[in-house]
Amino acid sequence: MFNVEKGCKRAFFILQKIIKRKDYYYFKGLKKNDLIIYDDIFPHPVSGFRLEELTVLLTEFEKSKIIISSKSYSVLKSSISDNKKHIETFVHSNKDFKRKLLFRKGLININAKLFYCIFINNIYENLYWLEKYNIPFVFTLYPGGGFQMNDELTNSKLKRVLSSTLFRKVIVTQSITRDYLLKNDFCNQDKIEFIFGCVVPQNSLIKNLASKKYYSQGKSTLDICFCAAKYMPKGIDKGYDVFIEVAHALSKKCDFVQFHVIGDFDQNDIDVSEIKENITFYGYQNFDELGRTFQKIDIIISPNKPFALDVGSFDGFPLGTVVEAALNGVMVLLSDELHQNTTFVNNDQLVIIKSDSKSIENVMLTLIENPNKIIEIAINGRIKFQEVYSNKVQMKPRIELLKQYIN
Repeated sequence: MFNVEKGCKRAFFILQKIIKRKDYYYFKGLKKNDLIIYDDIFPHPVSGFRLEELTVLLTEFEKSKIIISSKSYSVLKSSISDNKKHIETFVHSNKDFKRKLLFRKGLININAKLFYCIFINNIYENLYWLEKYNIPFVFTLYPGGGFQMNDELTNSKLKRVLSSTLFRKVIVTQSITRDYLLKNDFCNQDKIEFIFGCVVPQNSLIKNLASKKYYSQGKSTLDICFCAAKYMPKGIDKGYDVFIEVAHALSKKCDFVQFHVIGDFDQNDIDVSEIKENITFYGYQNFDELGRTFQKIDIIISPNKPFALDVGSFDGFPLGTVVEAALNGVMVLLSDELHQNTTFVNNDQLVIIKSDSKSIENVMLTLIENPNKIIEIAINGRIKFQEVYSNKVQMKPRIELLKQYIN
C-alpha cells in the first residue's frame, strides 16, 4: 500500500534538490493567471522603459504577476543586493502590486493563459518551462538583449523560439528587425507586430519646461551632452570617442561651450585633461536625476555606430536616453547609419548626423551661428516625441495584442 506521508516527503526532498541546483523551479499550479511577465532588471530605476511598460501591464491585467530576477543588474553596474532596495521603493509607490511580485527563487507557479517578456535572451531562457507546461507566449524583440544580426548564436535562438508551437506573436520596434526576421524566414509577416520606438515613462511627456533656458536666451553657455552606457573601451559603439573629439575641437574655438557626460564614463576612459574645465561627468542617473540634468542641456549628441560592439549588434533608433532628452526640450543630433528613421523629419524635429567628429563639428558651428535654430528644432522635436512616445501610441497596441491571446 502506498504511504502518502512518505511519498510527499520524498517528493519534497526531490524538489529541494532541484531547487538547490537551479535556484528556482517553475511548476503549473492550480491558480491560473491571465498574464505572467518575466524580467531580469525590473524594477531598476535607471531602466525607465521597463518600469513604465511592465507597470502598465500589471495595472491593465488584474490577474497578472511578474517574475523578477536580478541576474542582469551587472549590465547596469549595479549590485544584485540593490534589487531589494529597488523593490522596496517600487512597492512603496505601488502598494497594490506587492502581491503581484514573484521572485525567481524556490517554487514559482507559472500557470498562465499567456507569458510575456522582452529581449530574445529572456524568452529563450524561459522556453523550456513554457513548452514543458504548454503555456503560449508573446515577446518583444528589442535591439540588444542577445539580439545580433548575422550571428550564429542569435539565429539559433530565434529559430528555436519562433518555431515553437507556443509562439504567438513577436513585437518589433525597428523596421530593420522586421526585415531581418522576414528575410531569414524565421516567421511569417502575420506573426510580427511592428510598433516603432519604445515605451517611456509618461511623466516625461508633461515636464514643466517654463524655467528652461537656452543658449543666447537666458544663459550664456551652450551646454552639450552625451548620454549612454559603456559596453566597450572608449564607448566606441555609442560614439563616445567621437563626442570627445568634437568636445576638443569646439573648445578650441568656443570658450562658452560646456560638455556633460551621463553614464559610466569618466576622465580615465579618454584623455580630457585639455578640456577638464569644460566637461562634467555625472555617472549613472535615475529617472528623476536625468530629467533635472536635461533641463540645463541645449543639445544631445548621439553618434552611435552599428556593428562596433560585436558583429551584428546595433542600437534602436533613437536611443532611450535620446528620447528622454528630447522630451525635456533638448535638441537632438544623432546618427542613423542603418536608416531606421521612419518617423521624424530631419532638420526640423532632429538632425541626423554622421558618426564623424569633423562633420558634427561643422553642424555645431552652423548652429552656434544661428542659436534660434537650436530652440526651434528642440521645440518641434519635443512635440513629435510626445506624440510618438505617448502610451496611446506605444502601450495601447501592446495591450490589445496581449488581450487577443488571453481572451
